Amino acid sequence: MIVFFQDLSNFLRQLLPNPIAVFLQYRFSPADFESLNDVGRKQLSSSCVDTNSILFTFDMLSYNINNVASSSPSRTRLILRAIFSSGANIILLQETNPAWEKLLQNDAAALQFDYIYFHHPRLGDKDRPPDRPAGGMAILSQYALKDIGVLDFTKDVSGSVFPALICKAIVPLSQFSNEVPHGLNDVCISIANVHLRPPVELDGRAWLSTARKTEPIRLAEIKGLVRRVMSAESSLDTLSAPQHELDIIGGDFNEDNSGAALSYLSTTLGYIDALQQYVPKMKETHTWPFMRNLLTLRKRLDHILWRNELLSVTTKGGNTVRMLRLKCLGCGVITGFETGASDHQPVLSRFGIVME
Repeated sequence: MIVFFQDLSNFLRQLLPNPIAVFLQYRFSPADFESLNDVGRKQLSSSCVDTNSILFTFDMLSYNINNVASSSPSRTRLILRAIFSSGANIILLQETNPAWEKLLQNDAAALQFDYIYFHHPRLGDKDRPPDRPAGGMAILSQYALKDIGVLDFTKDVSGSVFPALICKAIVPLSQFSNEVPHGLNDVCISIANVHLRPPVELDGRAWLSTARKTEPIRLAEIKGLVRRVMSAESSLDTLSAPQHELDIIGGDFNEDNSGAALSYLSTTLGYIDALQQYVPKMKETHTWPFMRNLLTLRKRLDHILWRNELLSVTTKGGNTVRMLRLKCLGCGVITGFETGASDHQPVLSRFGIVME
């Protein structure tokens, strides 16, 4: 009985708007991040970073663009605007498909996203059923990508339905900053793009208890991601050598701030959720209308997590050292795309590469 009331309480919290949100409406646009030389006074003031120590900044966008939205011209127009007006240097997308890839390519090329990788759901054959259509993923980057890999959890985690995409972004520091210490060349940022198990049954239905009952699956997926990335003998389907740790994990976690997967990453592994760090709890990243659009659930499902650890940096002599640190300088949920676009909203974070 106690569990039932807990499930009911969680449901009502998603259904009823926060009273503060009624009177104090959230607003955020990429323009709220100041210029590259002034990395955002408002955001930076709460990140406790000395501006003089910042060598370089980059912006990352995470956005579940909804696989069925690719067939709607009005929705695709808004979604593409949200993506390419964000100013992000690295873009993590969930629920892509071949139609979305075609729609994205022209704008991506024009904005110098020279490094792009799409993973599309496989079609079925006599040996295996088709992948779920919402399982596509992509990364678009203005920096070189290497060690791209797709991790399929469906064989290891019962109830898992979507893969994860991992890669390393290689930022040539000397091209972007005049303050780089002599001898340093490139910084390597290890990234995972995730789409964890949705809080629905496999047939698409959902009950009060579904989010709670699927929570262990999301936790197992995250543990599997970390375990396989950390393992030198990882069995992932990779285009190159596997990675050994992740600096940033972003995507659709399908759970809110207190979910088991997010709690494991933050409490056990020391990751910091940029959404929790900078975005008021009243602001959702996903809306789900039901009962013929009479009611709407509001959830915080999309997150970008980062580690306050030293980064891998290559020297001009070809050696690898660890002496620069990653810091999140700001995060926001881009407003203006709550309706008529995806059911999710784009999350934008600014990161700095900082001297120790």
